[in-house]
Amino acid sequence: MSYISRFIVPGLLLLLSGCEQRPQQTYEWQHSEGSYAAAFSSDGKYLLSADVDAAARLWDLQTNQVKYSWQSEQKETIRSTSVALAQSSPLAATVELDTVMLWNTATGMPENRLTFPLRVKALDISPDGQFLLLALADSTAIYFDIKSNRVLKVFEHDGAAVDSPVKHPINSVAISPDGKTALTGGDDRTARLWDLQTGKELQNWLHGNTVNLVKFDPQSRYAFTAADNDHAYIWSLADGSQQAQLRSSAWPKSMPIPDFPVFTTTTTAVNFSEDGMLLVTGHAAERICVWQLPQGDKLRCWKASRKNPLNPGMVIQAVAFDANASSVLSISGTGIAQQWQWR
Repeated sequence: MSYISRFIVPGLLLLLSGCEQRPQQTYEWQHSEGSYAAAFSSDGKYLLSADVDAAARLWDLQTNQVKYSWQSEQKETIRSTSVALAQSSPLAATVELDTVMLWNTATGMPENRLTFPLRVKALDISPDGQFLLLALADSTAIYFDIKSNRVLKVFEHDGAAVDSPVKHPINSVAISPDGKTALTGGDDRTARLWDLQTGKELQNWLHGNTVNLVKFDPQSRYAFTAADNDHAYIWSLADGSQQAQLRSSAWPKSMPIPDFPVFTTTTTAVNFSEDGMLLVTGHAAERICVWQLPQGDKLRCWKASRKNPLNPGMVIQAVAFDANASSVLSISGTGIAQQWQWR
């Protein structure tokens, strides 16, 4: 280790900091002063953003115009902090503290208003729009039937992975496209796979830090998980094995990643192409990367552009591919949405 530290570490920053050429930017617009959260539709045609200076807004990306503005009450102090879009149903969800508002994306009209006894930290909608998966402030995640208005399953992270006697907060949730399983990521450094019918834990994947992001591929074959200031992984849902560890550096895949901070990253956004063969990730330091699946090979990385170069680094909040996966869509916490012709 001392040999590596003496001769390799000084060159690691040069190895990792060399920025690849930024792809052509086909459009950019400042849609707000900033946003708490954002989500792209599965076809890349719409963007739902939880704005810091206005009601939640559904944007038509073909015209860059607001299609609908959504807020449960006309009060300046109430803002959405989380959003989600159903994959195959005209349903959107916005979170206002302990309240989940459900909206019809075709008509813009409210569908339902659900109030919970605790703050909602994160959520996902089943593809058919019939169920919600919510991470609550009491360190639980609940699987909720919208039509019958009842909790079907409760999931917890027991803390055993970090030798703790108490349950740990859950930060990220996802429902599989086939509606059969769920993912949760928590402060206990684990991402967990659950059977939604039985509530049984199917897999438990340990990370090096707090798990902040989980996602299924469109065919329900793989799970993506990522931890704060750590690493991101692709897992096989068939047997739970590690399919890939994503490496944005030029460090050889045949060698284990050294335990140096320069190799870690915080992934803040993720999405798959419709055929499940490509992955796009966004990061806390305005970086965007595209990966080939199932091997997890890096195809391209670049930094999003900033209007004011003196401002602090942007956090990428949401990413997506367009219909033919030739372009990448991104939105940052500064309220800037961009499209990149990456290939």
